[in-house]
Amino acid sequence: MAAKGQQIAPGEAIATKGYCLPASHVVHTVGPQLQRGSKPTATETKQLAKCYRSVLDAVEPLAATPDGRKIVAFCGISTGLFAYPVRDAAAVAVDAVADWLEHHEDTSITDVIFNTFTEADHAIYKEVLASPPRAWMCPSPTPPGGAHHPPLSHCDSLDRARHWLRSADTVIVSAGAGLSASDGLDYTSSVLFAKHFPGFLKYGLRTLYSVFGFSGWPTEQVRWGYYFTHLAMVRSWPRSQMYRALITWVEKFGENAHVRTSNADGLFVANGLAPDKLSTPQGSYSIFQCLANCRPEATVVSAPLIEGARPFLDPVSQILVDQSKVPLCRFCGSKMNICVRAGHWFNETPFQDGEKRWKEFRRNVLRDESKSAVILELGVGMSTPGVLRWPNEDLVMKGEGRVKLVRVGMGPETAVPWGLEEDGLATSIEGDISTVVMELLGESES
Repeated sequence: MAAKGQQIAPGEAIATKGYCLPASHVVHTVGPQLQRGSKPTATETKQLAKCYRSVLDAVEPLAATPDGRKIVAFCGISTGLFAYPVRDAAAVAVDAVADWLEHHEDTSITDVIFNTFTEADHAIYKEVLASPPRAWMCPSPTPPGGAHHPPLSHCDSLDRARHWLRSADTVIVSAGAGLSASDGLDYTSSVLFAKHFPGFLKYGLRTLYSVFGFSGWPTEQVRWGYYFTHLAMVRSWPRSQMYRALITWVEKFGENAHVRTSNADGLFVANGLAPDKLSTPQGSYSIFQCLANCRPEATVVSAPLIEGARPFLDPVSQILVDQSKVPLCRFCGSKMNICVRAGHWFNETPFQDGEKRWKEFRRNVLRDESKSAVILELGVGMSTPGVLRWPNEDLVMKGEGRVKLVRVGMGPETAVPWGLEEDGLATSIEGDISTVVMELLGESES
């Protein structure tokens, strides 16, 4: 700006060194500033589009990284204090970048990232990017009128996993919270919580996870208002193509397949898995138990109580308005809770049969030297690694080369132990779990 002798005008951009930042350069631009709540004018729309084009123009002559990549990360220009509506801004951003790339076919820029800082913004960009792309972006090999399929990902680990799954005699599906999240039931999502549980925001709750260990319920009717609302939502969760594909694949292995999940949501059974192929060591929403755990049989099936309570949930506050619908232990009269491993009071009795099935299945995997086994681990993180993650790795290490691990997930937790990978016993695939599952199983059937 000093060299130009004037400030940057809206739509212009300049690049400076990144210095201590983890980037070689920073590009500065000035977007249009709106009054909050106002609709962008044609001039403001043009200024915002020019920002994106100017940034790309500024990056084009810069040096690439040693590996030949040149990455531009955009941060939602003008959508913060400058109050440009995010949905409108996202459409302008994507269209401007697409237009620039269309007119710069020989660009040295290899990656463009739209960086989002809230779940709402992320959802908006996903929607915009999912709209019909320009022809140059993704030339489709599908003939006109043919079915649309998302492009397949190709990488060594994906190909390796397909080969292992295709040749396996025995399979174990090991599923954590990431699998439910990939199906939309995301316990970390503030957007999902605000949509389905607006009556409970006033208690400081923001996500389904934030309810775990929460003790600030003013009354039992408020507590059970939340639980019945939550359980009713899960019971009505849409059936999933991904779950159906996974279950259909599992069923092909007959008695040589087992599903073990830390998820209590019951989505495997809801999507058609036979309960005798399943173990749920962390409990299940299908059971309520006495909080005092007064005796092993102090449990009850939850479904009739959920349906009986639904007419008595206030549509605004979501509180249970009929106190007689609050569950109490039929033996000792104590409070009840969902039967999940959330404290010392957890009643494991309803899940003993599943644990016996799993232990016997695991013994057979290690005992039968004529069969190979693959663990397909989906969305298992580090919140409770002793439940699934570490036992999976232990089973591979004890399998004498006959047991392999395919770990699918998002982020650094997807990594497998280096030693197992080096020995050809484990591989990891980072990506959207639903997409990866459909690619793995679709290809494995071909």
